Amino acid sequence: MIGAIGMALLAQEKVRGTGRPTAFRGFDLETVRYSLREFVCRACSNLCDMQEFTVEGVKTYWGDKCSDKFRKRARTEREPAIPDLMALRREHLLDGYGGPHGSGPRVGIPRAMFFHDRFPFWRAFLEALGCSVVLSDDTNRKIAQDGIDLTVAEPCYPIRVAHGHVKDLIDKGADWILLPNVMNAEPTPDATQSQMCPWAQTLPYVVRSVPRLTEIRERILAPTVHFRLGADHAARDLIPLGRMLGARKAHTLRAVASGFAAQRRFQAALEELGRRALAALSESSQPGIVLVGRAYNIHDRAINLDVPGKLRDSYGINVIPLDCLPLHDVDIRDVNDNMYWHSGRRILAAAKVTGATPNLHLIHITNFNCGPDSYIKHFLGSACGKPHLSLQFDGHGNDAGFLTRCEAYLDSKGMLRWWRNSPRTCEADACISRA
Repeated sequence: MIGAIGMALLAQEKVRGTGRPTAFRGFDLETVRYSLREFVCRACSNLCDMQEFTVEGVKTYWGDKCSDKFRKRARTEREPAIPDLMALRREHLLDGYGGPHGSGPRVGIPRAMFFHDRFPFWRAFLEALGCSVVLSDDTNRKIAQDGIDLTVAEPCYPIRVAHGHVKDLIDKGADWILLPNVMNAEPTPDATQSQMCPWAQTLPYVVRSVPRLTEIRERILAPTVHFRLGADHAARDLIPLGRMLGARKAHTLRAVASGFAAQRRFQAALEELGRRALAALSESSQPGIVLVGRAYNIHDRAINLDVPGKLRDSYGINVIPLDCLPLHDVDIRDVNDNMYWHSGRRILAAAKVTGATPNLHLIHITNFNCGPDSYIKHFLGSACGKPHLSLQFDGHGNDAGFLTRCEAYLDSKGMLRWWRNSPRTCEADACISRA
């Protein structure tokens, strides 16, 4: 009842602020004509179970994961002040990739885990060796279910999904499947440790131990790489992999250099996008939402139910992923002087940038069963200095609960009720005060 009263007050405020007529249908619900239809959406491979409610000719849909086909396109008249950084980042990540080409060995890369931030490096490295790079499909219902079926242990959802991507690459006929044993990442100036999470480190060995994948065990390429120790050390780490793919040492070293060059271009492009976005927000005085989290949680639209895209498309929010921010020189030792997780360092650095910028706010995207994040999240409040929202995804298929939480958070930041400061609202409030 309290919630219903609150919704009525919000509706009253919006009518006053916008001058639009109410769409209230009245109290006599017995006279309202409605119908329900259930069907399967076949617009993509998710094959969502849909419900269509028709109330006096107006159709509303429930059950879709992607919201691309049936969801109303906008819930706000606010236009973002910045381009779609999530889409632009995807373009830079793929950098014109059009599918496998050439006659060299077909090396599969799963669109999971390391793909979302290291694909430029691995693609350039492999193509410089003469390999043909094969990507698995975007995460969909079949890939996710295959991963769940294959997984033996109880890892986090992204690791389960990664198993499904390996299965997809097998189905595509890849000669080899790349699952690097990446131990760490490049450190920041204030630290020496920058570890990957244990599941990310051990993924190739976990996949090799899956009983139903024993026939492809020897086709999994699992080089151990220490990016923390610098480019020269990483190059030495990859010489055995180059040898397996038929390359001499000198050829492999040149391929590694190509990989690092591609990765630097990718990171520079993202930071340039962020620089322009922050300038546009400053000029327009619009607020923005910084998304922090592990790359696969932020950028796999199936894992996060495309909530980042819906923030922009449905609510007009300016969305900035953390890797578009200048984080390299951000010192987080005042928040945690022993943050040895690579993602943890970046998450807290982005939170500090958000806290230091008045018109930025923060949403943390994580996943259920993530051990490192269960510790890292406790430092977010101190790093940001502002209330933030944490969304924990677990593979369940509906976005309604997540969007409700987003709406509450955005409303608490004054980012939804754009009409509140309109002349109509101010005049109406003045009349009520005088009365």
